[in-house]
Parts: sequence; structure tokens; C-alpha cells
Amino acid sequence: MLATLQFLIKFILDLSMKLGIVFMIVCTVFVIVAFIRGDIKINLLRNKTEEKND
Repeated sequence: MLATLQFLIKFILDLSMKLGIVFMIVCTVFVIVAFIRGDIKINLLRNKTEEKND
């Protein structure tokens, strides 16, 4: 009984770790592709002192 529970917990942890790594890679690729296609635009905000100097 204890050996089965230990195997089950190890299997769940390994599966969760693998799914987490795959999820991070897929999200990173998605963000890079969206940035290249122009779907993500980054606007830099300046504070008021910099605007007065320009």
C-alpha cells in the first residue's frame, strides 16, 4: 500500500513538472511570436521632468 502511494505521488510530481516546463516553453514562444508579428507594442512612459527637458 505504501509503495503504491509513493509511486503515485512520484508519478504526479513528475507529470506536473513536465507539464509546467512545457507550459513555460509554449508561453515563451507565444510571446516571442506575438512580439515579432507586432501584436505586442511596448510604450515607454517618461516622467514630467524628462518631457520639460526635451
